[in-house]
Amino acid sequence: MKVLSIGSFNSFLKAALVTGSIIAWSLPVWNLVVNPYQIFDSRFSIGDRFSSSTTNERFLKVDYLIRSRKNSEAGPDSLIVGSSIMGLVDTALINQFFPGRRFYNMAFLAAKPDEVLATLRGLKREGVTINIVVYGLEPIAFTDTRTYGQAYRLHPEVIGQSRVRYFFDSLFASSLSDGFSRLVSVVRGKTSVRYDIEGTGRYYLERYDREIANDHATFIGKQFPVGAKPIKAPPWIEGRFNDFQELAQWLAKEGVDAKFYLNPLHPYVAQAYGKERLAAFKQKVAELSGHNDINDCTNVLNNAGDINSRFYDYKHFRPSESILVTACAFNVH
Repeated sequence: MKVLSIGSFNSFLKAALVTGSIIAWSLPVWNLVVNPYQIFDSRFSIGDRFSSSTTNERFLKVDYLIRSRKNSEAGPDSLIVGSSIMGLVDTALINQFFPGRRFYNMAFLAAKPDEVLATLRGLKREGVTINIVVYGLEPIAFTDTRTYGQAYRLHPEVIGQSRVRYFFDSLFASSLSDGFSRLVSVVRGKTSVRYDIEGTGRYYLERYDREIANDHATFIGKQFPVGAKPIKAPPWIEGRFNDFQELAQWLAKEGVDAKFYLNPLHPYVAQAYGKERLAAFKQKVAELSGHNDINDCTNVLNNAGDINSRFYDYKHFRPSESILVTACAFNVH
């Protein structure tokens, strides 16, 4: 066997270094241009702003409110918080219940109580005014064990990290799957979800709305299959209740008017938890929050009409139902 010469080895090493450099720097270029999490300057990126299914609203919403405060703009003074269910709520509707206040939808996909608390604390430190917080609760946030990725990373002011370090880490973050999802959306020209980051803060499920407009019956059949097997909800994550209590105590200490209520549940999800667990959940959040008047809107959409036509899927009720839900939430008849 012929021994590799020193010259050949040097050539191989140089080629390996060049190849490695190209691979290393291709990742930040990819993250800048494809911009799957929408946190980099849109002037260098493809597609419409805030139209990626992986848009990092945890970063963008906080950044928008901090910039608005620093620019002395007459920005929001009250917030809607919670999970993606709350993210569909129109702030104009909430404003009607609280005249003189200006709400912003600060809800996050799969938000947990500790993330809500950390975000509110970060906003307070940055001088953002918070007079009222509306938080629609559901048991899913207290049982969800999924692990979420880069699109769910909190703002550096919230986690106590420098912006330079935050963006450096994001430049080299692995985002191949999320990036390809973004590319497909741009090439097709059909947005799946759109965020109104620099407006109301809410988001729109544009793909669902297109499918409903095109063939409502087919959409219903796909989202709510006939004969779907019953499921059993996971056990409670007790730490989430501790986090929720800490959030409620912080809101009270800061003099923030907190409005808690229980969001509607599709009967399929309600069955997964069972009546006893749901009753225990309501009692527990009422005790921990110190709000014995928490309105239970769990079944508010079950009273009339086809229940499946009132939901996008098993978790999210449609925005058209928000008037009924908020009337229940704030006890307005």
